[in-house]
Amino acid sequence: MPAAAAIVIGLAAQANPDLAGTWSLDPARSDQVPAPARGTARGTPGTTAPPAQLTIVPSTDSVALTQGAQTVTFKLDGTETFWFQGGENRGTAAWQGGRLVISWKREFYAGPREGYVTYSGKDVYSAAAGVLTVEKTTTGPAGTDTKRFVYTRSS
Repeated sequence: MPAAAAIVIGLAAQANPDLAGTWSLDPARSDQVPAPARGTARGTPGTTAPPAQLTIVPSTDSVALTQGAQTVTFKLDGTETFWFQGGENRGTAAWQGGRLVISWKREFYAGPREGYVTYSGKDVYSAAAGVLTVEKTTTGPAGTDTKRFVYTRSS
């Protein structure tokens, strides 16, 4: 392998931060999420705070995210991943500019009056100096909202 190719491959590998491990939410440094109003669908994006812990297990071709009791594994080749949590979810993951970006869409039945409701969003994961920042942007019937959550590495 020519030296220039090895340098380019080395730089590409360094561009993605080390997200691996278990992370604990720092509520004081994170945006607050109000409690859901009575009668709203639980699990709806943007209505509940994220779990206190997040575990990330990356590999060369995928990344697994565990929050609470749910683990979702995303392939990094653009393949759509399906999972159920508060409705039918589908999403893709990719490294973009040294950040892990998960684009997703959720559809759920909100009852006979509202019918099926669709939310979409983008979750951006970045890490530096032992701090993980997750910026979650959600778009739904009421508009677009962005929340920032800060995590520190668990010991």
